Amino acid sequence: MDFALIAILLSAFLAPGLVLLDRRNSRALLLLLALNLVLSYLAVCRGIDMIYEENNWLENMQVVILLTSCLTFALAGSALRSRDRALALFLSALCFIFSFREVDVDELQVPGWLIFLLAEEGRAVFFVIALIPLSRLLRNFRHYREHLSLYLRASVGIYLLKAAFLLIVLSSVFEKNIFEISYHVFAEELSEFLAYCLLLLTSLDLVRALGGIAHKASIRD
Repeated sequence: MDFALIAILLSAFLAPGLVLLDRRNSRALLLLLALNLVLSYLAVCRGIDMIYEENNWLENMQVVILLTSCLTFALAGSALRSRDRALALFLSALCFIFSFREVDVDELQVPGWLIFLLAEEGRAVFFVIALIPLSRLLRNFRHYREHLSLYLRASVGIYLLKAAFLLIVLSSVFEKNIFEISYHVFAEELSEFLAYCLLLLTSLDLVRALGGIAHKASIRD
């Protein structure tokens, strides 16, 4: 029962928008759907708890994926113009902030200043840094509002909406165990893992996706 609920529920939120993506992105999303089923089977049906235990496979992979996404977004920003660069850098900062949320830095053998910076009040510095590209995005609010449909139909919009829903809604639902299932901790970790994978896919396709949006916007204007 747990396997069916977790696998079907997560797949139901990953699948929509599949027909709007090009072949490359469709294959990537199908791979995520398959990964969701495999991990659910191994954790629930085969009882491999190490997949989702604290500081184990899923959590470690989340950090790797987030830091990779952070770097990829930053590199994408260097290839984009000002307005689009702000979006890339904001997403890069967001991935970095998410990454130290997944690590118990205070339990590691690291200097005190690093613990302060990544696990205590010092984290506020990174939120302030994220506000810089965010302010640039807000100055271009009119552009995003006028071309909202283009962004929502592109991979960047589809992936980010799915990631936001998995992180904000579905992971909270599993955390509170609303469905009263035994593997709610695994389901929560899997929701976050899939959301971070979607951020990685966004970073890998960002330059191409924004280029396509800019071309369509210029035709429309």
